[in-house]
Amino acid sequence: MATDLIQDGQQEGPAMVKVEEDPFYVQETDLQLNSQSSQIFHQRFRLFPYQETPGPREALRRLRELGRQWLSPETHSKEQILGLPVLEQLVTVLPAELQAWVRGQHPESGDEVVTVLEDLERLLDEPGEQGTFQADGQEVLWEEVTSLGAGCLSPCDQPQHVETTPPA
Repeated sequence: MATDLIQDGQQEGPAMVKVEEDPFYVQETDLQLNSQSSQIFHQRFRLFPYQETPGPREALRRLRELGRQWLSPETHSKEQILGLPVLEQLVTVLPAELQAWVRGQHPESGDEVVTVLEDLERLLDEPGEQGTFQADGQEVLWEEVTSLGAGCLSPCDQPQHVETTPPA
């Protein structure tokens, strides 16, 4: 066999090649996989169907399990864990058009949402911006975003009072 040649003290058999992994590539891939699985667990947590459980105790047990899978307390700090629902709520309180645009940017923290919105605000302030951009996988016209105006990026247009009293 051609790979079984013996030359100057080399062993017989196929050549052995040492393959070293690029630690940055592995780390990036692991982060992407963790991010994807975290999103899946988040969706399962948010879309949990109570009707498929035999009762409230099992529903609570299952929600705790899904929450643990989503938030990964064994691998994330308290600050990172708190950041996930804060990020979700920050995006949720935005006007619908901005929600779609921000989600299309795939921010991973509340700070990234703020940066994305501040960048958008700067773009809206620049005269002559035209064309389209991608938001949540859809083409959005600048006119649709600019019709929101920069004022929509501030909380002044949001309701100031939210009723929290349950109905009697």
